[in-house]
Amino acid sequence: MSENINFFLNEENISDSLEDNDLSLILNEIHSNESETMLNPQNMDSLFHEVVNYNINYTVKQLLQICEYYNILKEVKISKCKKEEIIDTIILFESNPENYNIVFRRKQLWFYIDELKNDKFMKKFILWK
Repeated sequence: MSENINFFLNEENISDSLEDNDLSLILNEIHSNESETMLNPQNMDSLFHEVVNYNINYTVKQLLQICEYYNILKEVKISKCKKEEIIDTIILFESNPENYNIVFRRKQLWFYIDELKNDKFMKKFILWK
């Protein structure tokens, strides 16, 4: 089923509003909205769930493997971090939008490993520390 959408654009209003607002004000508003979305309750809930997931389902050894994959193992070992601190480091790394691709790839590969380990035939070919 398709619906028709009609809208009217009044160019005079747009040009007037752009003249009234300075570009820097617009940019400041965009940046403030970005920072608000980073700290919104949904993101905080998601981060909390990730912390709980890592705390319950992963050993320190497994967390260190994740750190090694992200190339942050050196920082963790130098600081002599405890499990909670390792989890915080991983969460901080994974919550950075610049690291999205590597985080996605790591989670994808870990999923494949789990699938192979759970397969009756393939599990004998998987060596995973």
